[in-house]
Amino acid sequence: MTQVSGWAHNGDVRLRWVRNVGTDAAEPLLLINGLSSPLVSYEEGFVDELLARRFDVVRFDNRDAGRSSATEGGYQLADMADDAIAVMDTVGWDTAHVFGMSMGGMIVQQLGIDHPDRMKSLTSLMSTTGNQQYGTPSRAAMNALMTPSPDDREGWLAARLASEVIWASPAEYTPEATLAKGELLYDYGVQPRQVIHQYKAVTQSGNRENELAKVAVPTLVLHGSADTLIHPSGGRRTADVMPNATYVELEGMGHDLPRVYWSRIAEHVCTFVDQLT
Repeated sequence: MTQVSGWAHNGDVRLRWVRNVGTDAAEPLLLINGLSSPLVSYEEGFVDELLARRFDVVRFDNRDAGRSSATEGGYQLADMADDAIAVMDTVGWDTAHVFGMSMGGMIVQQLGIDHPDRMKSLTSLMSTTGNQQYGTPSRAAMNALMTPSPDDREGWLAARLASEVIWASPAEYTPEATLAKGELLYDYGVQPRQVIHQYKAVTQSGNRENELAKVAVPTLVLHGSADTLIHPSGGRRTADVMPNATYVELEGMGHDLPRVYWSRIAEHVCTFVDQLT
């Protein structure tokens, strides 16, 4: 496997990207992260599952996450979608399949609205449309989301353990695996103080349903049945609103991406893409 990395730019925003290069016939697939998550949130094992299904995979750090630029805020999801286009331009992709989880799924939806000509397909995982009647978090999940994470490693990891137990896949959660994933993220690079800017981008971007109803790009909507941070009604609503969407609910999965679901999700994406060709 060949891996290359570099920087893309959208105005003053610098974006770190990593590409796991597939075969010459591989389909381009851009992975977009959720709130505050760096690109290594999509672990190498998950990327390997996608490579094995003939994808060429690019991950990148959203602004205010990982190793990308820390900003002063004041942006919306549309700006983050433009960041994704800047990454595609830098790696030389005119079009791509795009996959995003949580906030990343919202950015994927925005790409379908703003840049449909650049999209081969959309996959929205554990996300919602911005309509606050759907996808409502549990009280415990909302409280955890709104609790600031410390900057120091020990404090950040402790906060992650406390929140993950609330929204992780119930049958798959272990403190050991959660700690190991947290160490991977923190040691790569996190920006705890910047998450507020991403959160405001989500809340201030509003309800996308009127625009999503006009998106003709083929769309796969995936959602875990045990998601407490974005209730599965958010995924179902996304599929109901978008005219060319397919909905798949993953039994027992929470608001995370545990190893046991990697091959299943990769296969869903591969099967969906195969149907388009």
